[in-house]
Amino acid sequence: MDWNNLRYFLELSRAGTLMAAARRLAVDHTTVARRIQALEKELGGPLFAREAGGHRLTEAGRRLQPQVEAMERA
Repeated sequence: MDWNNLRYFLELSRAGTLMAAARRLAVDHTTVARRIQALEKELGGPLFAREAGGHRLTEAGRRLQPQVEAMERA
């Protein structure tokens, strides 16, 4: 897995919206969306539920988050 895609996953999970994650990462929101799509394609399913107010982790996303946080700390 590409660490950069995982980093974008963490920021979106923490920020809740593409725009907020993009601001934190100093990139365009479309870059965040592309990175998330690439990660979801690689893992074979959605990590976020897209809602009117932002993005909410799916069950798969909730399972992945602690693993990625451990990688971030390491």
